[in-house]
This record gives sequence, structure tokens and C-alpha cells, in this order.
Amino acid sequence: MRSYFIIDLKIIIYSIFLLSILHSCSTDKKSYFKTIAKNDLPLQMPKRGEWRYNHNETPQTLEDFVNAKPLTPNQQQKIIYLKPIGNFSPLQLKQIEYTRSYMALFFQLKTVILDKVGNVVIPKNARRIGPENHEQLFAPYVRDSVVMLNKPAGGIVIMGITEMDLYPDKKWNFVFGLASYQKGVAVSSTFRLQHGPLSERNYRLSSTRLLKVSAHEIGHMFGLSHCLYAQCLMNGTNSMKETDKSILRLCSHCQRKLNSTLKYNNENRLAQLIAFSRENKMITELSMLNADLNE
Repeated sequence: MRSYFIIDLKIIIYSIFLLSILHSCSTDKKSYFKTIAKNDLPLQMPKRGEWRYNHNETPQTLEDFVNAKPLTPNQQQKIIYLKPIGNFSPLQLKQIEYTRSYMALFFQLKTVILDKVGNVVIPKNARRIGPENHEQLFAPYVRDSVVMLNKPAGGIVIMGITEMDLYPDKKWNFVFGLASYQKGVAVSSTFRLQHGPLSERNYRLSSTRLLKVSAHEIGHMFGLSHCLYAQCLMNGTNSMKETDKSILRLCSHCQRKLNSTLKYNNENRLAQLIAFSRENKMITELSMLNADLNE
């Protein structure tokens, strides 16, 4: 009886030790989000024409997020895929690779670029000449009939990137991107991210915009709604001017939601994003990340 008691006691002690570690990890995570919350910037009153001025949305709580059962990586599906659609210059392909590198760090998941396909895959009935007198692609068709069909088995989410302009329905002039929460599929456009053809002169600004649009749409695919808590990557935007005003940082609320399903190490993610931002001279982003690091 004594030997059994000793074994049982060891199991109990180990269980208590394990639970204390798990509790410590949970507490550490809560402490991290509470700490960086000090760096959340308050939302400003929306101006006429801005997203929040025109859209009456409801804040998404952590409970709302969890209850919606967002996409969660597993052993079978844990890769983010990017699918180029269109005719891209070498500089545009470099920009997509730059985006891939950042998405891998931002979401802490392997991110892969698939082979590109030409615009010929988009039929005439999924195109139009828009209000600004140039050709546009119907975003829902591109997302569901082109991008979705190219989603590999191991992909948790996939985002198409087109160099043509997009529109979501007849009433809208354009859209930067369009995502599906349930299907894990999205499409975004580089068309409005630069003035004229992409060049070394506008590469940095255009690339920052693409990072914002891509991370925002992928954030939607992982279940994040438009953020109404603070200035955040997940704020809705109605224009390029509003996108430029937005930030690449997720607020503490959205970071906590995302981490609850992706379960990455917060400190490792922060350190990697700081290194990327420093290497690529992303001054504004580096300042915000360093503020989180130094709290």
C-alpha cells in the first residue's frame, strides 16, 4: 500500500506542478496583453466619408470571437497561401515576396506563394468598366471561383493578390480586398496602392499599404471583425487616405483574440517583427513595436 501511495503522491505533485506552469503561462499571456494595452491609441471621431462614419458596427468581444468558432490551425491545415493573379513585373513579384515574409511573422505561420495565373481565368461576366473608366474584376467571383479552387489541402487560409482593380457589387466603386470568415479565402488588389506603375520611387509606400491590406484581410479570415476599441490594423477603411492613416499594429484586444486561436509566443512574435521593421526601415512601425517591448 505504501508504494502505491508514494506513486500516487508523485502523480499528484506532478499534476500540481503542471497546473501551476499552465496557470503561469495563462497569467503571463494575460499580463502581456494588459501591459501592451497601455500603448493602444484611442480612436478619433470619424469624419464624413470615413468607414465608421458610414457603418454602424458592433464591437467584437473575446467571447464573441470564441463563440464564432474561428478558423484554427491544426496539424493538417496550418499554412497561409498567397496566390498571385495577373501580369506582374519583377518588382511587383518582389513586393509579393516581401508581403509573404511579413505575413509569416505577423501570424507566426508558414506562408507560401503559389504559382501565379493570368487574368484570362476571369470571364467577361465577372468584369466591368467601373465609374473611373477602367476595367475591374468582380471580387466575389475571383475569391470563390479562382482563389478558392487553388487552395491546397494543407492551407488554413489562402489570399489571392491581383494587380487589377476589384469591386464587391454594383453599388460600390471599388474594394481593397474581400474575405470570407467561413471559407478561409480572400482576394486583395495592388491596383490602388501606388500612383501609376510600381517603381523604386513608390515601392516603400505601396508595400506598406499592401502589408496593411493583406494582414487586415487575413485577420478577417482568422475571425477578427473590424476593431472598434482602439487604433488598430483591423479598423475599417473607406479610402486610400484612411488606409494610410491606419496602423500595422493590432491593438491589445485583437492581439488577445488572435493569440487565443493561433497560440504563438507573444515575445517571439514581437522580437521578429521588430527585427523585420528595423531591417526594412519601417520607422513608424518600429517605434510602436519598441514601445510594446519596453513596457
